Amino acid sequence: MQAGRWSRLAALVVLAAALAYIEASVVVYLRQAITPVRRKYLQRTFPMAISEPLPLLSLDQLRQAGPPVDSFLLLEQLREAAALAVLAAAAVGLRHRGGEGLAFFLIGFAVWDGLYYAFLKLLIDWPASLGTWDVLFLIPVPWLAPVWAPLLVSLSMLLAGLLRLSRPTVERPVGTTVGASLTILAGAGLVLVSFVIRVGEAVGAIPARFDWPWFLAGWLLGTAGLFWLFASRSRRRL
Repeated sequence: MQAGRWSRLAALVVLAAALAYIEASVVVYLRQAITPVRRKYLQRTFPMAISEPLPLLSLDQLRQAGPPVDSFLLLEQLREAAALAVLAAAAVGLRHRGGEGLAFFLIGFAVWDGLYYAFLKLLIDWPASLGTWDVLFLIPVPWLAPVWAPLLVSLSMLLAGLLRLSRPTVERPVGTTVGASLTILAGAGLVLVSFVIRVGEAVGAIPARFDWPWFLAGWLLGTAGLFWLFASRSRRRL
């Protein structure tokens, strides 16, 4: 990897780490604010889950809680979109050649996601284990999975991004780019299905299980597509 790429990568890691701490801090405050509402509705059925992300509260329960709780869903969706916009803008700003932008975004997202959980563990000793359920995103609906699932995705993104930055910029055949992109999209679609398929079940209850076959198939496809895209050899771009 060229020296210039190392310095840009270091800057991205610092930004992603800072963003992860900000996100974790917001979650600490948010949990304190939502706990009284969760206690009201879950004390009898899920007393041990009052401080956990699941079960989900229904939209009616959030509305009945009144301000500011009734606006939390929209605020969280906008916060998530803003965080992704920061990472995307950083990736575009750091890229010098074709393909670097995607690599920087993958690395930034992976660092942000991994350190987010690390900071939560330091701040509030959560999650209890890698099998703990979490709400990953709320756009456009809640994404639900055990903590190990997004961390596995992030690990693949990190390795793929580093692979791209460690190799010279090349001109790849159109067929390779299209084939790899379709493979990535198919894998991402299957992973997304595994995250959202039990949303209805999670309102007022904890999902019976995680649909890991969907996830595993999608993760394998997506990871294969990323490495196909970044590891394929062709003539170096002049």
